[in-house]
Amino acid sequence: MQVSLEQLLSALIAKVDALEASVDDLRVRTNITLRLLKNLGKEEIDRDTVKKAVEEEFRVSKEAGLIEDSADVVKMIESFADDIYKWLTGDVRELREKMDEYKRKLEEALMSQSKVIDVAPADFVKKLKPKGPKDPDGGGKILF
Repeated sequence: MQVSLEQLLSALIAKVDALEASVDDLRVRTNITLRLLKNLGKEEIDRDTVKKAVEEEFRVSKEAGLIEDSADVVKMIESFADDIYKWLTGDVRELREKMDEYKRKLEEALMSQSKVIDVAPADFVKKLKPKGPKDPDGGGKILF
């Protein structure tokens, strides 16, 4: 079965678009749920409450085998707790700066790569003249 490069790229882009839509939907639902909990909760949600919830999630994830045991878990918990608490309180300045930095690095990486992709035509292999033992031009085989 031959698949053109255009068909392959179209299929991959469609999958990435579907994943992006799913992640965005989950993000919105999670944010709404967190804001509901913040507004409906009897206790004020502070950074320590958020940190306890993050620690519990990491503990469950570790027991389930979803994350490895490492020394970086403490740093990850702190980072997650800070980011979530800042998001809940509406302090998105630092988050915006991180996103801008990520976009800048991504653009730099894309600009540094070659813009030319050389692809052989789909029937290229068929056009090659195989040289077998019965071939008068000499011996040898085409390796795929």
